[in-house]
Amino acid sequence: MIAEQQTPRRRRLGEVLVEQGVLNEAQLDTALSAQMQTPAGVGRQRLGTTVISLGLATERQIARALATALTLELADLGRAPLDSTAARLLPRAMAQRHECLVLAIDGGKITVATSDPTNVVAMDDIRLHTGATEIVLKVATATQVREGLGRAWSLSSDSSGVVPLPAEVELEMPDEISEVDAAPVVRLVNAVLGDAVRARASDVHIEPQQTELRVRYRVDGVLRQVMTVPRGSTAAMVSRIKILAGLDIAERRRPQDGRTRIQADGTMIDVRVSTLPTMHGEKVVLRLLARADDIPGLDRCGLTPEQLPIMRGALSSPQGLVIICGPTGSGKTSTLYAALKEISDIEHNVVTLEDPVELQLPGISQVQVHEASGLTFARGLRSVLRQDPDVVLVGEARDTETAELALQASLTGHLVLTTLHTNDAVSAVTRLVEMGADAFLLASCLTLVVAQRLVRLPCESCAEAYLPDPDVLHLLGLTAEDLEDATPRRGAGCGDCGDTGYKGRSGIFELLPITEALRAVLHASPTEAAVGAAAREAGVRSLRSAAVARAKQGMTTFEEALRVSHADTDVGLRCPGCTRVISLGMVACPWCATDLESGRCAGCERMLEPEWKLCPWCRTVAGAPAA
Repeated sequence: MIAEQQTPRRRRLGEVLVEQGVLNEAQLDTALSAQMQTPAGVGRQRLGTTVISLGLATERQIARALATALTLELADLGRAPLDSTAARLLPRAMAQRHECLVLAIDGGKITVATSDPTNVVAMDDIRLHTGATEIVLKVATATQVREGLGRAWSLSSDSSGVVPLPAEVELEMPDEISEVDAAPVVRLVNAVLGDAVRARASDVHIEPQQTELRVRYRVDGVLRQVMTVPRGSTAAMVSRIKILAGLDIAERRRPQDGRTRIQADGTMIDVRVSTLPTMHGEKVVLRLLARADDIPGLDRCGLTPEQLPIMRGALSSPQGLVIICGPTGSGKTSTLYAALKEISDIEHNVVTLEDPVELQLPGISQVQVHEASGLTFARGLRSVLRQDPDVVLVGEARDTETAELALQASLTGHLVLTTLHTNDAVSAVTRLVEMGADAFLLASCLTLVVAQRLVRLPCESCAEAYLPDPDVLHLLGLTAEDLEDATPRRGAGCGDCGDTGYKGRSGIFELLPITEALRAVLHASPTEAAVGAAAREAGVRSLRSAAVARAKQGMTTFEEALRVSHADTDVGLRCPGCTRVISLGMVACPWCATDLESGRCAGCERMLEPEWKLCPWCRTVAGAPAA
């Protein structure tokens, strides 16, 4: 039975929410009205779920109010250590169905965390299955319960449930489908893929080593090791993945690429598979692709309130060229898809050229580039322009021909979106010039250049205030005085985030709108220095500035800001007065007004150290008069 001291007079959840100041009376009435508007044949939604769906409160606030209403303890599962033995006391299907997580076992008494302590059916099922004489309930958020269940069966925390493979495995062709599902290799691959989905992994790396086969996940942009299996199982495991992806299992000397679709926790996930022969066997990388429904809107990508109207303004233009730039893994594709979702409607013909097509978006004609058959970006773009498009997405401007076609298309009444692999927005402009694009053509059609990175977010379950390392601040060009109004936060590490201190990622952006002043610069002197100076004069915030601003708000850490953003100033150039980072060409420090001309080389204008007798860049004698 449930402990008597935990079941006193029950108060209404709405009453507690109003008492705690989470809702006012009007908001409560709105939530109650929405709760009553349930379609026929569908069970009535819980009030807490309705309040959360309306955006009136968070899961944590609802759980706290529910614990108060029932005088139960509120559990923070992210900070509490997880006992996987206790958590696995219930069958996984039952625990997930009732959203219950067993926390502890003490003889005939078990402690259970649940998001719905009023579910008497769940308590009866738990009692019947475990034979417990007493159930002590704790309230937790549904998200934490689901994540706790995921950790309990996670391969990274406990791989004992995985079917052990012998040192050498031969891949046999079974006669029946049931035999396929029961094969150890099949069960192992299914377990790894299912666990990767629950761990929010973007990639799964299956890597043969000299003595073992290593499995790693990339979560929030960082690889973490999950498990190892005997090296002799490599061929069988790789062959199973090849079968799923429709690849040639007999070909082991050449790289292969394929796609497949898996089901994990009732959700279909598209998977891109790539194999690569290595010294110790074939390495396989599986990219778990997000669904179209999971692509966030532009307002949830990380754009600031000042940047969002600029982005939407460029996308609403009937013609022009919008470039998204950044290194691999910086979120360019997600931003492009979010932009397409923003502008795709019944009145627009949207066509994309991609290599490969990562997400299938409804209402959009997506073309897969296939260079082996002659369908390159350039040839495909020529064909697309004969399809009466309004919006064209070119996956990447890889060569001069593609870049020139994209520019011409943007001049002839089409909105063109594309990507470039450059570090910042300014270098994207000059890269096109270096590729052979005419500067006057670029000035006429270019609308907006967006540079972006993805920064990891502090885990909300374990985030706490901290003082950044002085060395990190120094590398960012900051001092302790710059943190006077800042609220830096860092995760201490907990079960929710896998002890990394980070959970989830968000974008930081540098937006360079092409104004008349910038067009004049492109006509006169399309160099990186000139374009960069015009961008700074126009008030364009660099990626590093955006990352530092996010760190000051506690939305990422200063270490993360340093990791993802490159220095947008010359390395080593610092003001001798305040030691802040300065740019080449400055004659005075903008922060402390120190005169910078006295320590500058007369030949190349670089800053010199006081004890130097010669400029190491141009060999000009220090202190020599300007020519």
